[in-house]
Amino acid sequence: MTENSEILLEKIGNRMPFVVPENYFSRFADEFLSLIAAQENRPAKFFALRRWYAVAAAVALLFSVGFMSYRFLENRQIAENQENYDTYLMSQIDNNNLMEYYFTSYDE
Repeated sequence: MTENSEILLEKIGNRMPFVVPENYFSRFADEFLSLIAAQENRPAKFFALRRWYAVAAAVALLFSVGFMSYRFLENRQIAENQENYDTYLMSQIDNNNLMEYYFTSYDE
């Protein structure tokens, strides 16, 4: 031991610096068993994890439905644009030229 610790031990002497509450050791077993019983009444951690899994599944489902809806609307919009484009092209063709195109035979 170092010299400083020996000096401290001489100052303290045989006196105990710590105090234990009354009946601590006789009540310890009963208090310990009551703490165990209180923990047994708590819900298991599995149910807490199950709740998080349910939240994660709901969020994944929400994103999936949102994505599929977006793709459906986008495809519908593309189809409408294609139809409008075809209508526009047909409106640019003169009726006489269109009739000539339909009645011309390609018997060459």
